[in-house]
Amino acid sequence: MRHRRARMDAPDTLLLKIVMVPALVAAVTLLGRRYGQGVGGWLGSFPIVAGPVLFVLAYENGVEFGARAAEAALLAIAPAMLFYVLYGRLALRHGWPQAASLSVLAWLLVMVALGALNVPLVISVLLVLVALGGSGWALTKLVAKATPTAAATQISHRFELPARMLTGAVVTLVTSELGKLGGAAIGGYASLFPSIGLVVAAFNHAQSGPTAAVRFLHGMTRGMWSVGSFCLALAFALPAFGLALGFGAAVLVALATHALSRPRELSQSL
Repeated sequence: MRHRRARMDAPDTLLLKIVMVPALVAAVTLLGRRYGQGVGGWLGSFPIVAGPVLFVLAYENGVEFGARAAEAALLAIAPAMLFYVLYGRLALRHGWPQAASLSVLAWLLVMVALGALNVPLVISVLLVLVALGGSGWALTKLVAKATPTAAATQISHRFELPARMLTGAVVTLVTSELGKLGGAAIGGYASLFPSIGLVVAAFNHAQSGPTAAVRFLHGMTRGMWSVGSFCLALAFALPAFGLALGFGAAVLVALATHALSRPRELSQSL
């Protein structure tokens, strides 16, 4: 019955993946043009990618499996923060292919190392707190160092937005399918692959210069606190309250955390 249900759910899961992330990529692109790249990054860091992936894992495999995946996703925030900081530093000196490839490689190496250590939850929490605080500080410094140039002006092409959306869908499909094959831990790690950060930062970097990429990534680090609160709340709420109430409670925690981290430029424009 479980295998039958998983096959029946596959089209809905596929639709979720190919619609949710491209829609978010489009939203953060358009809001980045309207309010600035920092706001776009802040919006893109809400757990709208990790949330659906973790929900599918918990729905198809049970709440205990989902709680373990949420713990893994919490730990995976640390290498994601490394990705953002490293991409920002490399973007100021290199083009987007070098920045993207080296940052993804660093993410992969650190993620594999952490996964092999069987890190306890309390250590994961401490590590993530340090990573969130340190990445925010580092990218604030990089934003101050980044010098706006003529290339930093937003340059749009009629195929730019569809290309961003298609790339986001492909990256999410690949990482989530890899996660499904590897169990709770791999599924949790894959849910935190920095797909939105990679896609939007690389496009910003290629079209508008390194400053646009750095500002976007700075906004993402600001909003990633909501991902941490979501994953931690989910790890405790799923076994205690079940699937629906557990996810509902975690989403409320994430919304409250995200609201507290709202960028100043967005507050001034509302």
